[in-house]
Amino acid sequence: MRNPERVAAIKNLSRPRNVTEVEAFLGKVNYYGRFIAELSDKCEPLNGLRWKGAKFKWSQDCERAFERLKSELAGAVVLVHYDPKLPLVLATDALIYGVRAVLMHRYADGTEKPIAHASKTLTAAEKKYGQIDKEGLAIIYEVKKFHQYLAGRQSELVTDHKPLVAVFNPAKGIPQTMGDRLQRWALCLSGYRYMTRFKPIAQHSNADALSRLPLGPHATSEDVDAG
Repeated sequence: MRNPERVAAIKNLSRPRNVTEVEAFLGKVNYYGRFIAELSDKCEPLNGLRWKGAKFKWSQDCERAFERLKSELAGAVVLVHYDPKLPLVLATDALIYGVRAVLMHRYADGTEKPIAHASKTLTAAEKKYGQIDKEGLAIIYEVKKFHQYLAGRQSELVTDHKPLVAVFNPAKGIPQTMGDRLQRWALCLSGYRYMTRFKPIAQHSNADALSRLPLGPHATSEDVDAG
């Protein structure tokens, strides 16, 4: 299965500019490494940039490896078809550049495979949000983005920002002590059936790697009326 619209968030990733961004991209690749043949060989040029004391120099080999790995991630071997009978997981994250997410199915053996990816570059105003609001925006944007999958069925929202697990906990109702923006978003989420789960950042590579990398120069910023 290959659907360019579903994997635009990956195809639009621009070239890493430093070791941190290389590691973020490789974290994404390694998360789905079991679906990519000969992964270590394909990652070798990029891994060389991570060596202690090595000067960061983006070579033609690095560029070829980067483009090839993006193609692998976006390819049919990684994406799966939506199945209404399988558990649905939405993992989101936010950082400096934008909010992004991976919608996945969880299988009986505990593995998670992506159905679709999505992203949104932050506006100037959104970049001024506190971290909890950025993480909240990631959730509300992606829930609206994947409404057709999430509406009317149980799902799991995964975040690496622990306070949001309580803020958006459907069993606790609308958080009256939080800011107006978070209250509006909690009200919006009340129309969905879901549970929230905290996942430490070290285990959150599926969404976090996308947040740490900027969109490419030709990517567009998608806006959702999320308050």
